[in-house]
Amino acid sequence: MVQLSGNGRKTNGKRKALITTLMMSTSIGLGIGVTARTAFAQAAAQTNFSINAGPLNQALMTFGRQTGLQITYLASIAAGKSSPGFSGNATREHALASILKGSGLTYSFPNATTVAIAASGPLASGANVSIDGSTVLETIIVDGATNGVNSFVVANSSSGTKTNAPLVEVPQSISVVGRKQIDAQNAQSVSEILRYVPGVTIETYGPDPKGYDWIMMRGFNAQSTSSYLDGLRQISSGYSFFRTDPYQLQSVEVLRGPSSSLYGQSDAGGIVNKISKKPTDTPVREVEVEYGSNQRAQVGFDLGGPVNDDKSVMYRVTGVARNSNTQFQYSDGTDIGDDRLMIAPSVTWAPDSDTSLTVTGQALRDKSGGTVLMFTPTNTLIGDHTFNKSVQEQGTIGYEFSHRFSDTWTVRQNLRYGHAEFKLDNLLATGMDAFGNLIRGTRRFDESLDALTIDNQAQANFDTGAFAHELLLGLDYARSDADVKRYSGSAPSLNPNNPVYGVGIPQPTTAFANYKEKYQQIGLYAQDRINLTDNFIATIGGRYDWVDIDTNNRLSSTNSSLDVGNFSGRAGLSYKTPWGLVPYVSYAESFVPNTGVSSSGTGFDPSTGRQWEVGVKYEPVGIDALFTVAWFDIVKSNVLTPERNGAGALTNFFVATGEVQSRGVELEGKFSIANGWDLTSSYTWTDAEITKDNSGFVGKTPYLVPEHQASAWLNYTVYDGVLEGLSIGGGVRYVGDSFGDNANTVKVDGRTLLDLGASYKVSDNATVSLNATNVFDKKYYTTCEDSMSCYEGDRRSVIGRLKVNF
Repeated sequence: MVQLSGNGRKTNGKRKALITTLMMSTSIGLGIGVTARTAFAQAAAQTNFSINAGPLNQALMTFGRQTGLQITYLASIAAGKSSPGFSGNATREHALASILKGSGLTYSFPNATTVAIAASGPLASGANVSIDGSTVLETIIVDGATNGVNSFVVANSSSGTKTNAPLVEVPQSISVVGRKQIDAQNAQSVSEILRYVPGVTIETYGPDPKGYDWIMMRGFNAQSTSSYLDGLRQISSGYSFFRTDPYQLQSVEVLRGPSSSLYGQSDAGGIVNKISKKPTDTPVREVEVEYGSNQRAQVGFDLGGPVNDDKSVMYRVTGVARNSNTQFQYSDGTDIGDDRLMIAPSVTWAPDSDTSLTVTGQALRDKSGGTVLMFTPTNTLIGDHTFNKSVQEQGTIGYEFSHRFSDTWTVRQNLRYGHAEFKLDNLLATGMDAFGNLIRGTRRFDESLDALTIDNQAQANFDTGAFAHELLLGLDYARSDADVKRYSGSAPSLNPNNPVYGVGIPQPTTAFANYKEKYQQIGLYAQDRINLTDNFIATIGGRYDWVDIDTNNRLSSTNSSLDVGNFSGRAGLSYKTPWGLVPYVSYAESFVPNTGVSSSGTGFDPSTGRQWEVGVKYEPVGIDALFTVAWFDIVKSNVLTPERNGAGALTNFFVATGEVQSRGVELEGKFSIANGWDLTSSYTWTDAEITKDNSGFVGKTPYLVPEHQASAWLNYTVYDGVLEGLSIGGGVRYVGDSFGDNANTVKVDGRTLLDLGASYKVSDNATVSLNATNVFDKKYYTTCEDSMSCYEGDRRSVIGRLKVNF
């Protein structure tokens, strides 16, 4: 049996109703009356189809992508048949009848989301029949939606437009890493998921035992403002970052370049949107056990499925328990831990095909040995295992609500509340005494964060003359309350050549930061995707944000406030050719508030980013593949730089007059073909330069930004023969030279790393796998703060895994 499932967008429909008010009330999901609709009523909506003539299998795949339907049929009945294709506005039934014309096949709708294709006569020739007369269906799965479960290629994304659009139609660079690739590479963190994505630099501060995912995108920091989960920003403050375990994710979507026209404040490099596993009407029963390098022992479970007979209530719960060390070890043999407990439950209620409410939650606890700082000349750890530690506890709860009022209007509301507590004890080197010993100081961080995010959306699909519109109106709100206490103190010195640990470290008691910070943001946005012709698609959007940050400094007994407003826009034009080539051009903007005050006591204007991007996306007909190339030019203005007084001397204040430019080229290729081959590959050239600065860094390269990066991972799966069930893969990652400071006095060498993976399906329900990263155990540094203090990169890691489905 062939199964095609597709997620496309409706680009046309009869106007039946208008929504004029966006609701901020969190009760929207519970206070709206709903009316059940039949499958026929849903099918009556019109869609703008563009299905080329050619093999019937390919036509059905395209139909699935453009309608979001799952299509089932015997492989044999479509073999060798062709389709005349279909283009234009029509109901799904009309389009399906057109592409089946002359094939001798019929169709039916078993339910609102499935189409069954059948031969009009007796059993089609070529179907296998068992000795008892029953039909044996050789299952061929072609993922029309290419959601990353059965393919490295993902065709649709919600991140680029918030409307689940085909990637080729979005005039901006997007990469999606689906579950199949995550499992093949056995990524152990969100940053590891992004190892093979163009334009992204990971582990900029090494494999951080504190659990942070350090990420740079197109030369700009993506750590604090660019992290999203299910379309909602994961707000951070100070050292408090909400964390996400890779096992709870279905995919990760990377939207590169300024994205504030949809998402509000975010840095110029783009955003990373993590998509959670959600309840499904198909039972999920999975348990996996891992063991590997650094005594890493982990158990994970993923359970889900329908609760009742009509499948209107479904659930999903994922969990992880890990007890592990890291690659770092003190010279006395004491390991640095990396332990985690996580559970993420969710429940969906879908009373009909138009309404869905999913309630989600997560609880997580991390415990580790804190920040790892190394004295590079002797590879000596500066900390002490009796003092260094890091603990984070967090919990979140939220919901995703969607209701389709008519063929024209759909509303959505997403909400999430989270609470996090972070504690860190750490040692650092502050200098060297006359005897060559490291002078050390202590730091203690005690922080808490409460965060609330709400995103309200109203989407309308309608026509104005010859133009088909997909209009999105949005109003979102974000708020956080942070409580930060930080202390410093002294500690015994350390001989880097003969370190002695466990000597007793006094607790720091001198407060150097003690404040409360309240953050609020309101954003109003609109976007229109317009099918100007059968080939041209215009994307136009804009957003205005109001940001208010109030700080109560308890050390100085002072209060400060920052109130800023900013407009961000995006405009793009794409041209879809009949053979799958889509050139595009776009302009996009971003902004990030600048905190603090100038020497005159006034606040700063926000830092803004402006990008031009020109590219080509290619989705070849008849092949599950996507190839992209993009050129970008980003200018980030109003960057804080030290102020100079009238005499030209630097002061202790800042001015928002700095500027950074980042230009480059990104290439990405992905394919999954029927004979078992999967590939993902990328290349990035980034020319980043400080163009305005008061510290003498004009013309220098910003720190942490490599000029060249490249990667490729090839996977092969055996589907028949004596080796059926075997999958082998390998990848190479190259990261070029970078600098550890903006003065470009500390150069960090590049590295080339090899990763390997293999798995074998020992039975229908069990799979064993083995993955190795940095196979040759290359020692390298990801960055250096100076010539003596560097962050070591990931060393060789080998992890075995047993996965059982039942």
